Amino acid sequence: MPSAEMEAREIMFGTQWYFRLGNLGFNLVLLNFLWILFSASGLFILGIFPATAALFAVIRLIIMETDSGSIIKLFWNKFKTEFLASNVIGYLMLLIGLLLYVDFKVLHHIKQNTLYMALMSLTMVIILVYLLSLLYVFPVFVHYDLKLWQYPKFALIPAIARPLRTLIMAITLTGILFVYMKLPVLMLLFGISLISFILMKFAYLSFSKKAVE
Repeated sequence: MPSAEMEAREIMFGTQWYFRLGNLGFNLVLLNFLWILFSASGLFILGIFPATAALFAVIRLIIMETDSGSIIKLFWNKFKTEFLASNVIGYLMLLIGLLLYVDFKVLHHIKQNTLYMALMSLTMVIILVYLLSLLYVFPVFVHYDLKLWQYPKFALIPAIARPLRTLIMAITLTGILFVYMKLPVLMLLFGISLISFILMKFAYLSFSKKAVE
């Protein structure tokens, strides 16, 4: 027969588990609302990347279980301090993506021969590298203190060093997007915050002190 102390611990553990899950859900809903609000405050053109950086920064602290006070205040502080740098990183990645898209479209107008196959293969490899970097660039941005031009490069390190974890991350994100399409109300509630949580969670597990030495 289990002792009274063991039963009490089981009850406490169960209550704590539900409390933590409910608290996480509430925080993700709040963060999704803050991301939309702060993105709109910069007319999305100047607000979306600082809001994204602030979102990842707060989620990082949640994952690390660091009690840093009010989420709203922390989000606002990160939005202000990372405003310029996050816009530079965000638009740099956007520009690279647009160039790759244009390159991909232009290749379709080239006659399909050996040169076409070589250029298309190279472009597809570069696109894959870009997408891997895109998954980790904001987690790396909020986790490490690097020079701006280093973030896209170092975002590749955890992706390459932990390929299985990156694959599971991509599969999980695909599953979330599928659920969002089936249940749009969940997208309204959690939207980008749940996606950011998954990215930051997997990225944090992949980070090490030696990753950026």
